[in-house]
Amino acid sequence: MATNLLELTTDIVVAHASTTELSPEELLQEIMMVYATLQALERDDVVEEPEAPPKKRGRKPKKDSEQAMEPATEEAVQTMPVVEPAAPVISDEPVLSFEEAFQEDTIGCMICGRTGLKTLKKHLAVEHDMKPGQYKRKFKIPKDVNLVAPSYAAARRQMAIDRGLPEKLAAARAAKKKAE
Repeated sequence: MATNLLELTTDIVVAHASTTELSPEELLQEIMMVYATLQALERDDVVEEPEAPPKKRGRKPKKDSEQAMEPATEEAVQTMPVVEPAAPVISDEPVLSFEEAFQEDTIGCMICGRTGLKTLKKHLAVEHDMKPGQYKRKFKIPKDVNLVAPSYAAARRQMAIDRGLPEKLAAARAAKKKAE
């Protein structure tokens, strides 16, 4: 459990922000408001909540027309400590060895250590904002090594053959050549 006001504020705001989309200004106001409320509760002051407008039926109002949050008091803003966000630590050393990352049935990420993947391209883009070429250069992976599990690639290749795609491709190329 959190022990001081800053930790409590962080926990509360993170929980709220994880379920509600907030602009940077709204997030800052939320932090200040929660911190000021917790300070008042710690001093046994009476905390008055602003009266919420009655709920209207029908469509939800647009973001611009929503009521703004109450600003924090000057005292709370002055006593609130400034905390710099920590930079994410990205190691140049791989978490997995080449042999651990490139298995027959699965492939693993050498950055975060996640295993059990069939392909790495989407994982790299979503989780690490990295392209396959950058990943290969970073860990000195040969260009001829695919970032796909070999068994998965073989299964997809066989599925394409079973559907007759090579014959269809050859026929389309021949038709294109005749048209020229």
